[in-house]
Amino acid sequence: MADPDCERRDGGWLEQDVNAWTSAGYAVAGVVLLVEVLRRRLPRTVSVLATLAIAEGAGSIAFHGDPNDASQLLHDAPLVAIVGYLAGWHAGRLFGTADRGALVGSAAGLVWGVVAWAVWAEGINVGVAIAAVVTIGASVIAWRRKLPAIWRWPVLLLGAIAVATWGLGHEESPLCDPDSSLQWHGVWHLLTAIFLLIWVDVAYGADDPATAPRIFRRGTDRALGLLTVVLVRTFHRSVDVAWRERVPTDRPVLVVANHGNGFVDPIVVASVLGRLPRFIAKAALWKVVVARPFLALAGVLPVYRSSDGDQSSDNRSVFAACHREFDVGATVAIFPEGTTGDRAGLDRVKSGAARIALGGVPTAPDLVIVPIGLAFENRVETRSRTVVMFGEPITVAEQPGAPTTEVVEPDSDAVRALTAKITDALESVSPAFATVEEREILRAAAAIELDESAGPTGPRFGEIEVSARRLATRSAEARARIVEAYRRYATRVQLIGIGEAEVRGTRPSMGRIVLSLIGAFLGGTLLALATVWFVPAIALTVMITALVKSTATKGTVRLLVGLVTGLATVIIAGMVLGDGWGVAPAGLLVAAGGVAALAIWPPLIRVAANFVGWLRTRDRAGPLADVLVERAEVVETMRAALGERDSAEARGADA
Repeated sequence: MADPDCERRDGGWLEQDVNAWTSAGYAVAGVVLLVEVLRRRLPRTVSVLATLAIAEGAGSIAFHGDPNDASQLLHDAPLVAIVGYLAGWHAGRLFGTADRGALVGSAAGLVWGVVAWAVWAEGINVGVAIAAVVTIGASVIAWRRKLPAIWRWPVLLLGAIAVATWGLGHEESPLCDPDSSLQWHGVWHLLTAIFLLIWVDVAYGADDPATAPRIFRRGTDRALGLLTVVLVRTFHRSVDVAWRERVPTDRPVLVVANHGNGFVDPIVVASVLGRLPRFIAKAALWKVVVARPFLALAGVLPVYRSSDGDQSSDNRSVFAACHREFDVGATVAIFPEGTTGDRAGLDRVKSGAARIALGGVPTAPDLVIVPIGLAFENRVETRSRTVVMFGEPITVAEQPGAPTTEVVEPDSDAVRALTAKITDALESVSPAFATVEEREILRAAAAIELDESAGPTGPRFGEIEVSARRLATRSAEARARIVEAYRRYATRVQLIGIGEAEVRGTRPSMGRIVLSLIGAFLGGTLLALATVWFVPAIALTVMITALVKSTATKGTVRLLVGLVTGLATVIIAGMVLGDGWGVAPAGLLVAAGGVAALAIWPPLIRVAANFVGWLRTRDRAGPLADVLVERAEVVETMRAALGERDSAEARGADA
């Protein structure tokens, strides 16, 4: 039997499965609101709205599961009470008693719903209509009084879409399919539950943004933060993090980071912070229309630069937005070099970070600046290694010239002094080499020296980077000797046709190999299926990345293309392998198989590669002896350079 809500009633435990289960969205929204009330982000009055939402969820599940007089009451009465709450809040706001008006409106709506259910069935619709008229009328009066706007475009847009989906879900709709798993009435349930949360978000932060609950912003930040962790773990073999404890969690933070790897940099920063900060990016990005929704979703703030043809005076609103974030204890992140590129060291640090920080001190006196240094082993390889170093926090209020009251523009001398301090702090944790070529050679030499004491898998990239930076501080003569020794070694290795990994004899740990073999044996079918499904995505990502010439852009393209193709693969696999309710589980199963493949295949592939390498080194046993001599000379030259400097420092300390 079909139904006015389109979905066919099948006579099962829940007669309308889709409409029943999507009704749980109201209960979820109610629980979210209750949590916000308990955490004191919302007034206790909202607990009434939360309770009504939970009751509406339960009543709607009951009504779509088994319609009868009791379930009709449980469905209708909370619904009228909810719209009564909204109407009463808007009416009471005109008299400065919004919360009291909300309580009166919800009580009136609940009584109306019960009476209408008992004596007048159409009274339910009349009650909703009255509440809508009161809400619209009160909103118009509030607009004429120039009160802060509640019905902003996101709220209006979602409300309009919700109204449209309600019509699409009716049995007379041309899109009605009683047997489909996509029921527009169910979509209406979800949209109106989201609408309720958005309304609370906007309404209870309209008069004072600092007290806004920010439900969606915090939820979106958590979801995107989790996504960055997945992306980083997918596209990087390892991420070494040093001094993470330097990031405070109980005060506002301005993160400053070096910028050498395009869009990959903010992804890595967000993943190691464990949350998505408010990133500041050049306003030119907003000229790309396709990018605007994603920038808004991530809460990115635009900074206007004269070099891009913008008016720098437009930054006042951006700086004010940053200061509002500081007021609520949030984290803002900026790349003060202004541009990205594969550089040997830090580029000139612009003054924007200092101006933002000094301007935020009057309202956020506990604001600190935390420098973050990023280093990438290889910007071209898909599964390279990364190191992230946190610097010593800078307490902004303690800096010379820090304002104590709100100012339009911080003192220029204070800005220059703080910019210099930010530069020093960033240089202490960022790569600092004479040239890009020297950087790569010193890292390679450091890897050889550390290999002497490393385990079977070789040294970690974090250890290599620290050692290479120590080498970069040695005299030009010492660095030249290291570079020359490594060039001789690398030339001989290349001439005999083997690689560094084969000389080192690197091999995965036996435990990882055994676990990989067990995983491949137990989940062979799923692993093979997932691998086959993701081959086109991998091939497309590699091909498009290869077309990019800029080293600093390759990582960005690889990450974005990989994200899009990976999601498309999961969606397509779910649609092909599943049917109806099985689409989502099938897609998730393929995604899980892809994650398992990332953990299982690489060690097995490295075992095979090392075995082939072992065979090749056996055929080159004679020339390999000379290679090992050259390799030992690299180690000795490097240790001599480190020892000379360390001895000089010790003598200076003794003196």
